Amino acid sequence: MALDIRRQEERIRGQAGSITGRADAAKVEEAQSKAFDALLARSERVVKQARDPFVGTIGRLRKPKLANPGIFDLSRSQEILAYLVNDLLPDLDIDEEIAAITASMLNEEIEIRRELQDRLSQAQSQ
Repeated sequence: MALDIRRQEERIRGQAGSITGRADAAKVEEAQSKAFDALLARSERVVKQARDPFVGTIGRLRKPKLANPGIFDLSRSQEILAYLVNDLLPDLDIDEEIAAITASMLNEEIEIRRELQDRLSQAQSQ
C-alpha cells in the first residue's frame, strides 16, 4: 500500500510539470502574488475612473423642494397613529394579544411624539 501511495505521488509530481521542489513552489507563489497585486491595482484604477464621474454627478444634485413640508409635522403623524390604533387595528383579523401589544406600542409612540412636540414648542417660545 505504501508503494502505491509513492507511485501515485510520483505520478502527480510528473503531471504537475516543473513544480517538483520547494524552490519552484516558492517561485510560483511569488509569481502568483505579483500577478494578483497587478490585477488588484488595475481593478482599483478602473473603479476610481468609474467613480469620479459619478461623484461629480452627485455633487451637482440638488435637494427636492417640498410643496408642503407639513406632511412631516408631528401632529400629522400622531393623527395617523391614532387612526391605526382606533380604526384600523380593531378591524384586523389578528390574535387579541398581538393586537393589544401593537396598540400599546403605537400608543407609546403617540405619547413620545406628543412629548417631543411639547418640547419643541417650549424651545420655540423661549
